[in-house]
Amino acid sequence: MPRLVVLALDGFPHRAISPALTPCMWSFASAGGRAPDGGVTDLPSSTDPGFCSLLTGCHPRRHGVRTTSSADERWPPGGVIPPGTGLDAHGYPLNREVLPRLLDALSKERMDFVFGHFNESDTVGHDHGPESDAARECYAATDAVIGQVLDALADRWKETVIVVVSDHDMQARDDSAPIDPMAHSDGLWDLYVPDGGSALIHLRPGVDPAAAGAALQRLDGVETWMPDDASMVIAGAEPGRIFAAPRYPAGGFHGAPITARTVALVGGGHPAVGRLATAIERRRPHLADWVPTLAPLLGLELPGADGINFLG
Repeated sequence: MPRLVVLALDGFPHRAISPALTPCMWSFASAGGRAPDGGVTDLPSSTDPGFCSLLTGCHPRRHGVRTTSSADERWPPGGVIPPGTGLDAHGYPLNREVLPRLLDALSKERMDFVFGHFNESDTVGHDHGPESDAARECYAATDAVIGQVLDALADRWKETVIVVVSDHDMQARDDSAPIDPMAHSDGLWDLYVPDGGSALIHLRPGVDPAAAGAALQRLDGVETWMPDDASMVIAGAEPGRIFAAPRYPAGGFHGAPITARTVALVGGGHPAVGRLATAIERRRPHLADWVPTLAPLLGLELPGADGINFLG
């Protein structure tokens, strides 16, 4: 039975993976494989829909942004952060707090599947911008943490498959006014939910989604739109633009088409790694493809998944 390890880097840009800035991940991917243009996720390109797709193998329309709670062990326990845990500026545990718990899980023989999430790159990108000195320092520090995890996997390297992904990219905001869909709804929609560079647009009863999409496309700053269901469409903003919301990040944000690119690296010593590396170099992986690809290695099938099995 192989050991599968998925390391998720929140808000970590694909473009940050380089020999100088992230040498551990660059060496890891050079020995294994990487998607040249990164992976991709759905709109809104945000954490909850992205990681739910990663963990379920389904697109947001099907998983409903529901997550799994079937792990044998979880940290924080019960989803409650223990008192005294070091937190970042947004209230998430620091990478140095997550690392020892992850290493402990990896040391246990019975753990055939381990999922680890490191959040700091997202917080720093939001607060300072994804190209800031602070963000680059965080990318390098996160790479060092991943290096420690890879070192801890050396004892069972030949039976291990490791995937390093992110949930979304990050972009800097320009100085243009936020996009307010309600200012030009033409009676086609009655509310919207902003998510950075995307917005969920709720249509009035009987409105044709194509008519609403055409109207959205005429709004200044809207780059694209797509149907979600009979009552909802998704609007995506042009690079640098953001939808009007009660509050905005000080530096970077995500949600838009331009931030739908994800990190996609594979490695390890298991025989499947070479085939998986070749597959993602030829075809860009969606976050929903990872679980349908990895689950069969543990003898599990996911017949209801939307994603494809890259090893099938």
